[in-house]
Amino acid sequence: MFKIGRSTAGKMNIFTKVMIVIVLMLIPIFFMYNYSNNTSTDVVEQELLQINLNRVGFFVEQMDVEVDRLWRSAFVIATDPDALQLQLKPSSEPNYALLASKRLLQQKLGMQSNSFEWVNDFTVYSPHSDVAVSTNLTKHYFASYFQNVSQQSWDYRIIITDRGAEKSFVRDLVTPFDFYVQQTDPNLYVEVSFSSDNLVKMLERFMQGSVGYTFLYHPDYEAIMPRDLDPELIGRMVEQFDNIKEDQDEGAVKISLGNEPYLVNYVMSNSLGWYLVDYQPLKQVLMPINHSKQMFYGAGLLLLVMGIASAGLLYRNVQKPINDLIRAVRLLRKGVYDHRIKRGSHNEFHFLIEQFNLMSEDIQTLIDKVYAEQLHAKESSLKHLQAQINPHFLYNNFAFIQSMAQLDRTKGIVAFTQHLSNYYRYTTRTEQQLTTLSEEMELIRNYLEIHRMQSERLYFYEYIDEEMMSILMPRLLFQPLVENAIVHGMESKVGKFEIIIRGKRTADGWELFVEDNGVGMSLHELESLRHSLQLQMSSNHSLGISNVHQRLKHYYGSLSGIKIEHSSLGGLRIGLTIRTEAIDDVRSSDRGRYPISG
Repeated sequence: MFKIGRSTAGKMNIFTKVMIVIVLMLIPIFFMYNYSNNTSTDVVEQELLQINLNRVGFFVEQMDVEVDRLWRSAFVIATDPDALQLQLKPSSEPNYALLASKRLLQQKLGMQSNSFEWVNDFTVYSPHSDVAVSTNLTKHYFASYFQNVSQQSWDYRIIITDRGAEKSFVRDLVTPFDFYVQQTDPNLYVEVSFSSDNLVKMLERFMQGSVGYTFLYHPDYEAIMPRDLDPELIGRMVEQFDNIKEDQDEGAVKISLGNEPYLVNYVMSNSLGWYLVDYQPLKQVLMPINHSKQMFYGAGLLLLVMGIASAGLLYRNVQKPINDLIRAVRLLRKGVYDHRIKRGSHNEFHFLIEQFNLMSEDIQTLIDKVYAEQLHAKESSLKHLQAQINPHFLYNNFAFIQSMAQLDRTKGIVAFTQHLSNYYRYTTRTEQQLTTLSEEMELIRNYLEIHRMQSERLYFYEYIDEEMMSILMPRLLFQPLVENAIVHGMESKVGKFEIIIRGKRTADGWELFVEDNGVGMSLHELESLRHSLQLQMSSNHSLGISNVHQRLKHYYGSLSGIKIEHSSLGGLRIGLTIRTEAIDDVRSSDRGRYPISG
């Protein structure tokens, strides 16, 4: 370390004065930063408490809305004419009106139950006729079951359903309506129940992206919590919450659990009477602030020492090599792997620069090898996909040929086998990876004719610009979309089934679409399929579409891909979108080997 020296006259030298001035400047900066940091931490804690309390309150409000919707459905069911019909005492003769009412009421209860996102059950029981109608087909209901029903609040207990034993919330509506007097001669019971798994799923969605621990608490029951939380930790939190909870519907406090600080927010559900409790680990929440504080102190001390001790040698021995390394790293990130740093003087940076040059050389060699292997693997995978033959499709064709032979339909057999041979001649030819759109469309016509001869309700139409027929494309790129329309659209469609193939050029490429009037997909299923394509995932029913999507990006770049939407015909509209500018931007890439047109 430097020594504080004095001149011959007894005065401090300039170096010592500069050191003292720097220290005196840094001391108030450290104190001011520490005060500012503590103030910021307090403000952040208060803001986090309020923000989390709002989040918890909003969640409870959403939960109460769904619970109240279920409970209001009980009033709708209780006033239904078919439910009122159950109150009539059956005579000795068969009462067909009662049987019809039970059947209609069963259907209405099923529709009412399915209208909710939550898993639930509705039950209607008449003590006069001793008749029960329920969406829970497993449990049998008797008069003794409804002796101690819960009318004013939701009861939490285990019930047996067709899904097995479930912890559920149950509440009963008794007619005539009277909330404050115990019914002695009720006309009708309407029971509403829903599984606690619905709340578990809501809690799991609520905790996504959060570092806290959230659960539902009631002093008389076991806590309801997400499946991935530690039950032991939640148990200790529940015990502590019993002590800190006040007689309030909501609150926000700061506590310590196991020497760890937590921000606790809780809101009581007005509908269920349970508390939603959220524990946020304060240490983890404030980690960026504490890390910034430590970094500030470390940087201050480092600057104090290094700024005075190494000012004269900084540029020549430190700054210049650092600049060279930064420039080399930036070039490395841009993909310039052949850049090498010139070696300077023999100091600490000499070894670092030498190792960086060796690392760049190794990276360049490794990338070249891995990239070549990836290209080979992709090419082999594509050939393998093209060579696959659907055995189910082949067996059906043989069965159809056999049935036509038994009917002595010789001309039909000849036409059918011609289409089938043309189809398999094309699909099993793997030596050539590219083809024209006209050849691909000829394959599709053979494929559709095979299905049309087996099912006369199939109609297909083709509207493609003639100039597009010479476009070059990977083999079997468009056919899987037509096959998808047949397999998933036609098999579940009753009556006439139509397929329309459209192709046109656009301002920045070209598009090929297949649309049908099949069963289609729900909005949720459609969004899920689009999401799986973005994540490069695929389920069993979207494997072919996912392969086509990845092949498009492999051949034509990231701007190209599969586009899926609802069709005006009632089914799906799915197609290929190719962006030609993606081809123009490709340099030193395998995709440059595949042009747009011949």
